[in-house]
Amino acid sequence: MSLADRNRVVLLEDRVENVSGAEFPLNFGSQDAVFNLEDFENSFDINIVCVTETDIEFDLIGVDASIANALRRILIAEVPTVAIEKVFMVNNTGVVQDEVLAHRLGLIPINADPAKFLWKQPGDIPTDQNTIVLKLD
Repeated sequence: MSLADRNRVVLLEDRVENVSGAEFPLNFGSQDAVFNLEDFENSFDINIVCVTETDIEFDLIGVDASIANALRRILIAEVPTVAIEKVFMVNNTGVVQDEVLAHRLGLIPINADPAKFLWKQPGDIPTDQNTIVLKLD
């Protein structure tokens, strides 16, 4: 497989071709592709497509899918978000268990700017500066 073929992932109707192996990045079966930082630096490139106040869109070029996925996961983990952390149930008569319902509530994205809140430290009393209270009837 040539270098040009390895740089392009092909999406077919029933499968994906020209992807590297799962053992380690840039593993293409019969080829010996030992990771070399200097080669990576020479082939790696980022093209910035669009930048706004809240978003950035870019293309990673010369990067294996596993490395791109690792970068994606790091970026997601480092973005501050507001989420439901504690759920108090008084009388749940529904079919969904309390723990499952609390977990699902924690997955709901809350459209609030984390920069406008004070970080609640362990032992701090909840106030309107560090807490959002929601009530479901």
